[in-house]
Amino acid sequence: MDSEERARREAVRRALAGEPVASIMAALGRSRRWVFKWLARYQPKRTEWAHSRSRAPGVVANKSAAELEALVLKVRARLDADPWAQVGASAVAWELSKLGVRPLPELRTIERILQRAGVRRRPVRTRYVAKGTPYPAPVAPGPNAVQEADLIGPRHLAGGVLFYVLTAVDLGRHATAWEIVASKADRATAEALLRLWSRLGIPERLKLDNWLVPNLGRRLPLVVHLCLALGVIPVFIPFAEPWRQGTVEHANDTFDKHFFRSERFSGLRHLWNRLRRFELFHNSHHRYAALKGKTPDEVTARLGFVPRRPPKDFRIPEELPRKGQVEFIRLIRSDRLLRIMSVKIELPEAFVHEYVTAVLDVRREKLDVIHRGRRVKRVKFRL
Repeated sequence: MDSEERARREAVRRALAGEPVASIMAALGRSRRWVFKWLARYQPKRTEWAHSRSRAPGVVANKSAAELEALVLKVRARLDADPWAQVGASAVAWELSKLGVRPLPELRTIERILQRAGVRRRPVRTRYVAKGTPYPAPVAPGPNAVQEADLIGPRHLAGGVLFYVLTAVDLGRHATAWEIVASKADRATAEALLRLWSRLGIPERLKLDNWLVPNLGRRLPLVVHLCLALGVIPVFIPFAEPWRQGTVEHANDTFDKHFFRSERFSGLRHLWNRLRRFELFHNSHHRYAALKGKTPDEVTARLGFVPRRPPKDFRIPEELPRKGQVEFIRLIRSDRLLRIMSVKIELPEAFVHEYVTAVLDVRREKLDVIHRGRRVKRVKFRL
């Protein structure tokens, strides 16, 4: 018998002996409500009347059905068997949606099922901490301030059907959009980006790799025409440094391992329809630590953010719009050369192994070289 049970029995004994309730309260250091509670519980024919009772409700209204719990654990085990697959609650929810489970359980419900079953989480990768030379990354203070875009492929469907995928991510709210592209040609990429922006919205800056610009001389690609016409600043990251696009690289990985390789598609139309559904699912279900556990859609709603989208009658201009600017981030190597497309600009020895940002003013055809916030050179750049 513990001390709490002894106190209950002592209170009832004193009350039955005629001791005033106020005196019992003072002697045992308890409240009037407590004394009357145990007087009401007293049953002389049942010795266990003073035992503590469970406070858990007899019926849990929102308890998961046993079948659902078993299915969640089965799906999680199947995902865990693949070292490349994502295994979090959002990954499990996507697999459940493919199995036709309706309504889908909340992500927190899935997490509780896994936790009750003792399923361990995979170790979380530590965040990369930059070392050494400062890198002039564009700042993303809010929704669509900066997007990252990348083209992956080729990928193939049954029968040798080839396609590419254009991915774009808004760094401010982690909203993601994917587009199927027939080829990696300049026009196909620009048209896919325009379609993608009709859903994701137009950013202030767009970070890109250099797949479109190495062999164009001084001619800027149609993707840049599109950006300049809509008031977007394209930012080309350094050559051979894909980690500068870490967020969109992660989205590419999500497409490959969590979507494309997780089911079979009968053709491009089937792929396109399923990808639209996956895009909606991702933005409404996938929770990010960077968003304090919120989904992209929740952040969009909380901020009341309405993306700026292209006009319905917009057409990509064939001629280069004579407005706006283009940025190129480059690492200066031991040859001291700043390479912008086919142009080579020699810089002083002090800039070796340093990053610079070359800002091209399209209207004035001038290129400013910025190092750590200070302009160090200006040259004429004919387009």
